[in-house]
Amino acid sequence: MVRQCVRSKVTNYLLKFLKECETLEMDRFALIREPAGGVDPEPTPENPNPKLTRLLEEFSNVEPGDKNGDVWDDFAHELLNASPEETIKRRDLYDGTPLVAKGWAKGQVCICGDAAHPMMPNLGQGGCQATEDGYRLAEELDTVKHTKEIEGALSTYFSKRITRTTIIQIMAQLGSDLLVDFDKMMTIPLVGPFFLAMTQISMPFILRFLYTPEF
Repeated sequence: MVRQCVRSKVTNYLLKFLKECETLEMDRFALIREPAGGVDPEPTPENPNPKLTRLLEEFSNVEPGDKNGDVWDDFAHELLNASPEETIKRRDLYDGTPLVAKGWAKGQVCICGDAAHPMMPNLGQGGCQATEDGYRLAEELDTVKHTKEIEGALSTYFSKRITRTTIIQIMAQLGSDLLVDFDKMMTIPLVGPFFLAMTQISMPFILRFLYTPEF
């Protein structure tokens, strides 16, 4: 009887979830590498859907393909064409060089999170590292007994965080490059298969490093 009740409850939750999914919208991401500072063209009578038009060209499904000569699957165009112009949002992504030499503190003021270590979102670590920063910063400031000790606490905060965040910044950049250039890399004899094999071998260690917090 208990087992039957549990199964019934799970089934009801599942049906409720599936019913709610019918009205949910799904986000899709299309990544384009280009110089910083670009803006989308405004709609015109000749081209009322400039953002969608550009995406269809960037991910062309007919010969000669996109700018790299790649011909995308028809399914990519199905997804794009299912996206109304007004729902297409441009969100430029920026990262930065690790501030190993400059540091994160000046006097009694410091930075943390994206201000200290901006990174690509591929690893999902931007918010995670900001949380770790906050914890470490609080721990170091908790040792302060006088305002003259603040600079030393901030210096310790930086020294304890910089190695981990630098490694993750570099990994996020590599992940971004891989996401954009993966198909091209796999066409290089020996190099592509070797890189793929090394990525697969190292992935358990990478995941352990990312998700074992070191505050």
